[in-house]
Amino acid sequence: MFDFGLLTVPAFAASFVFFMALFTGEDIAIDKINVSHQLEWTGYSSNTVTRHLTDELRELGEQASSELTGIEVDGSSLEKSVSAFEEYFELGLLVNGTRNLFGMIPYYINGEVTERQGQAVFTARIYTKDKENPVHLVSVQGEARNMEPILHEGALGILEKINPYVVALYHRRQEIATKQFDFPKTREVAKKFLKTRPVEEHYLAYGLIGRMHMLKAEKAEGLTPEQRDAEYATAIDHLHGALRQKPDFLFPVINLALIYSAQGKHDLADLHFAQAIGINPDYKLTRKSWGDALIRQERYRDAVDQYVAAVDLDPKDAASRDRLAFLYMKLGHTEAARKQWTKALDLEPLNQTYTGNLDALRTSGL
Repeated sequence: MFDFGLLTVPAFAASFVFFMALFTGEDIAIDKINVSHQLEWTGYSSNTVTRHLTDELRELGEQASSELTGIEVDGSSLEKSVSAFEEYFELGLLVNGTRNLFGMIPYYINGEVTERQGQAVFTARIYTKDKENPVHLVSVQGEARNMEPILHEGALGILEKINPYVVALYHRRQEIATKQFDFPKTREVAKKFLKTRPVEEHYLAYGLIGRMHMLKAEKAEGLTPEQRDAEYATAIDHLHGALRQKPDFLFPVINLALIYSAQGKHDLADLHFAQAIGINPDYKLTRKSWGDALIRQERYRDAVDQYVAAVDLDPKDAASRDRLAFLYMKLGHTEAARKQWTKALDLEPLNQTYTGNLDALRTSGL
């Protein structure tokens, strides 16, 4: 059983600990962050700062999961979606009970906010089970009146020490939003992941890098056809590299299907979409992506199968019902289309597109 020795002494004086499990499987315990008396005038107490920090960590995990899966994570089901839970426990009950805190939680964090030359300084100590390097320090300085940016940067620093992959996914989302398709920050963190994480986890970084090259090929302006093909080729190499390490890694399989579809290699695209469904038949994004690829080929009957599955998986997805109605109209199934648009309108009563489609059916006598 690992023993932090004297480093654990401050923890046992704490009154609360926050426990968190990131979707990547990293378990974290966060002690209350102490705030110096000089900073009490800012309105940030120890409890407030601890809450803000844990919220930042949770939000980063949520965003990373959403970025990984390509869907929005429902905050109300956060525990189920990203394996994160938010509870405060009396530390004494844990220490005195059957559970050994430091035997089960690989990362323990404590810290403080102090004042230095009119600036607030947040310092976090990350205790790990690494006997050669058991403590990591993260320090962020900023304006005392505005603590949120300090805690945001602090949370990024903490997670980069614990699992750079989470931070890489966050940076990728930010860089997509700002159209930085060379992904400088994401690349830097991905390289750090490859250097610091066990080899058997490298498939995550390969998949991430492959996705970056795919996005650059799709979204970057001014690329020549040759440059776009080169980006796709690099993406394919990295995605296959990820699958060599982990053949059932769903997202590289989907990305390969999308690339082959964009290149007009429809047989290869179908093969990979089918493989993705074999890995997880209940993942809606695969069904919709394959359905859209089939629509572009005007293979409407095949596309119906995928969108029927998508609607079955998520009956409250109005957009999927709209797409299914479109397909039914292409095949001449007017009543089936009417049924889907009616249900879509029930879900989104103010949607003018669904209203217009139903009105068009009525006025045409169909």
